[in-house]
Formats: sequence, C-alpha cells, structure tokens
Amino acid sequence: MQVAFGEWLPDQPAHLNPGANVAKNVYYAATSYKPFPSLVTYSSNNLGKDSRGAGSFRDSTGSVFNFVATNTDLYQLASGTFTSRKSSLTGTNTDFWTFTQFGNYIIASNGVDAPQYFLMGTSTNFANLSAIASDGTPPTFRVSGVIRDFLVTGNQTNNTNRVQWSGINDIATWTAGSKNADFQDLPGSGGQIVAITSGEVGYVFRQNQIVRMDFVGGATVFRFSVISPNRGAVYGKTVCQDDRRVFFYADDGFFEINGDKVIAIGAEKVNRFFENDVNKAFYDRIVAAVDPFNTLALWLYPSKDDSANTTGICDKLLIYNYVTQKWTTAEANASTIFTQFVGAYTVELMDLISQNIDNINISLDTAFWNGGQQSLGAITNDYKAAIFSGTNLEAELETTEKELYDGYISKVTGVRPLVDSEASVILKTRNRLADNPTASSSTSMDSHGFNAIIQSGRYVRANVKIASGTVWTHAQGVDYESTQGGTR
Repeated sequence: MQVAFGEWLPDQPAHLNPGANVAKNVYYAATSYKPFPSLVTYSSNNLGKDSRGAGSFRDSTGSVFNFVATNTDLYQLASGTFTSRKSSLTGTNTDFWTFTQFGNYIIASNGVDAPQYFLMGTSTNFANLSAIASDGTPPTFRVSGVIRDFLVTGNQTNNTNRVQWSGINDIATWTAGSKNADFQDLPGSGGQIVAITSGEVGYVFRQNQIVRMDFVGGATVFRFSVISPNRGAVYGKTVCQDDRRVFFYADDGFFEINGDKVIAIGAEKVNRFFENDVNKAFYDRIVAAVDPFNTLALWLYPSKDDSANTTGICDKLLIYNYVTQKWTTAEANASTIFTQFVGAYTVELMDLISQNIDNINISLDTAFWNGGQQSLGAITNDYKAAIFSGTNLEAELETTEKELYDGYISKVTGVRPLVDSEASVILKTRNRLADNPTASSSTSMDSHGFNAIIQSGRYVRANVKIASGTVWTHAQGVDYESTQGGTR
C-alpha cells in the first residue's frame, strides 16, 4: 500500500493528518519533497559581531555590491572579504539597518545614525545622505523603499508614523512641494512604521496596520489606502518581497499580500507550530528573505530547541514555497539571511577562501563562481558570509498516521521508501490514539529498496531519514508491505 508524504501540516493532529507529520531539511516542489542544502561559509574574515542587516544589489553595468551592517560598522563584502565602509556608528543591538537601492545609489538607515549613501561604481565609503542634498534636508529615518520614482522613507526620529519621500528621480530634493517631494503622517493607532516595500505600488507596514501607497501624481502625489486596519508586522525584518509578492509574519500568523487583499497562508497549517516553537524572548531576531530561484519565502528564527540560547541565536528556518503553497522546516545557524547576488571569482580570488582547492566546500559546478545569480545568503553565527549551497542536510519525513486496513490491526513486514536514494526507516505504531507510538529500531535499505521491519498496530506511520551528504532529488512517500490482522 502506497502512502504519499503529502503536505506538511503540523497544526493538524498526527492521526489522519492529510499530509506529512514531519518535513525537516526539505522543501516541497510540484509533487515531491526536495533536499535542502547546508550552509557553507566563503568569507576569508569575519565581522567580529552579529549582523544587524544586509543587502545585495547590482548596478547599471551588472556589477554586484553586497553590504552588511553591524551596530557600529557598514561593511562591503567583495571577493570573500569584509571591508568597513563606515565606522563609529552609534546604533545598539536592537537597531537594525535597512538597505535600499535607488538607481545606482544604496541608501542605508537605522533610525539612529544619519542616513547613509553609497554610489555604486564611484564611492569608496558610505557618507551622510545630507552631503548630496541640494534642496531641503533628508530626515533621519529607520526604513525605506522605492515606489515608482521616489525614495520613500518611514519612521523618523521624532515621528514614527511619518512617511516622507524625495523629489521624483532625485534623492537630493527633500523640500515639500519641490519636484513632488512631500510627507504624510499616518493617523490612528496603527503603531510605528516598521517596513516599506518597493515597486509600482508600495506597502507601508505599521505594527498594527498596513497601508498601500499608489502614485496618482498632481498635488496629491500618492494615495494612501488602509488595506489591513488591525494587522501589521510588529517587526519589520519579518517582511520579505519577491517582485510584487509580499510575505510577512504578524502577531497572529503568516500572510501574503495580493493587491488589496491580505491572504492567510499559515492558518491551520503552521501558525500554531511556529508560535509553540519560536523562542518568544527573541521575537525581534526573526529575519525573512526570499529565494526567488526556488520560489521560497523563508523566516529565520531562534527556536525553543536551543534551551541554552540566551542571546537570540537563530537556529531554524520556516520555509514556504509560494508556488506550491507548501511549508517545511530546515536547520540553519545564522544571524541574518538575505537574497544575495554573488560576484564573479577568478582563480586568484578563490585563494581568499582557501589556498587548497580540496578545502573549498562550495561545489565548483555551481553558479556561485560565475556571479550574478541570486542565492540565499546568510551571515553565520561566527560572523562569516555564507550561502545555502553545500551538501544536502539530513532529511527527515514522516507520513500521516492511518489504519492501513479500516477497523483492523496491520501486520507490517517492511517499508519501501519512495525515494531516489538510500534511506532508513523507523516504523511507529499504536493501538489506541491515547497511547504513545511504539517505534521500531532504525532499519537500512537492502539491495531491492526494501527496509525489513516486523511490527503490528492499528495505527501506522513511517519515519524516513536520508543521511546528510546523500545526493537525491525526489522523496514522495512509502510503500507498506503488510497483511491484515484481527480487530484486536
């Protein structure tokens, strides 16, 4: 009898769960689970402290620029080396930096220090944005985005609910009324502004409200429409975007914005799981990012599993495939994740990572070395740059629990994992839903793809593991070899 792993639905009971009970270190593709890669470092030096934001960009020539922030420095990451481009900053560990691209300019802000700019291809270091202002003075702001042809900023030092934008196509103009520059104070009790998305339209996230910004021109410039009056994002880093698709975590679960609609994507699927798994003392450390190549939205978070965690170290990913609309989890020890362009490496520059080619843990066959492709990047907990491109992590999948024969005991003699690799299996059975499952010993696959197990029970589920480093492509389910027993 074949049983598919199905969609991972941890918020549903194990018995008769319509999907998998466990889906770890995998992601769900069209009809099967696929492996999730390990995190491998490639920088030759480290930041010396936790990251407080990161961004990756390409200029008009296609050249790649990666930036990473700590509370005291803004770094450029190039050819595997961190180089400070601004030091002596004054933010604390709770002041996160936002990086926004406006043409060839990168704008960096944390709401405490003066906003910074870096002109790709020209600048050596970051400098105060006010230094290039010619009409008015840019505010000190925490977050920003680019909506149409405007740099749009939010959460000013003395007005946390103010949205202010530059002149059209001009970040040197800030005087209200000049070149359509202006501001808008958002009314009501929506809380402070924590994130602003970019695009033809923009979404301003407050702690308890979401406002859509549409360019209308004229004296009005932007129309503001409340699309979510009572739900926002308490922390801005829980918002991520792939073009027009925006994903976020609110205090009542995971959501996607589609036009004017806020769509629940985690309800009765993963919301309760996440709420029970996240270390609530470190909510502010949750970071979201997208992997556009694999159509994944990911949230990095500190879990309760790390009981010794006293600093908010993140150790898990919650993964959402926004094409298949399926969830999974993975392990990841990092302080930040971000969508990263990787610059091209010459043979000489590869020496910065390792002078011994055998010690380079990123496959030479990947697009990493060619540059230009977007990957899921990270800053590890030892403060180094890394990407998710290593060998496959140990995958674990578990089927739903069910009666193989309605009303009867099942006598299982073996399990065939429907996986294109070696896999071990543990069989879990119980006779009453009130009982804890009895687990068999772990069994290995024979030359016929068969894992011999002899165990009986009314309710049956199979736990399948694929060892770390194993090369595989698809995991679909299991095929039970069993016979019908009695009713008791």
